Amino acid sequence: MKSIREIYRIGTGPSSSHTMGPRRAAEIFLGSHHNAAGYEVVLYGSLAATGKGHMTDAAIIDVLSKSEMPVNIVWKPDVFLPYHPNAMTFRSLDAAGFPTDEMTFYSVGGGAIEE
Repeated sequence: MKSIREIYRIGTGPSSSHTMGPRRAAEIFLGSHHNAAGYEVVLYGSLAATGKGHMTDAAIIDVLSKSEMPVNIVWKPDVFLPYHPNAMTFRSLDAAGFPTDEMTFYSVGGGAIEE
């Protein structure tokens, strides 16, 4: 059974799948990569196509900027990953800017995410 917090969610921007899901994905990624020298987030498909207007980048940067490390958002609106059109890949970077790890998440609606 879902809790009332799972049923009724309030977030930034006009779309929970474009802000709440990406925000939650950023929180999960930051939690396990808090020692990174920087971050790169690639937004695919629908998240990239309408993400600026729906504040997807703002939601992600708001979370990752807590680490006080640089965050780079890459927009790929013409690339759709097979599982879902709302896909995003988070990468932790070392001091030289090379990726050290990555995780891909899908914002599947209502603020819910899947890996």
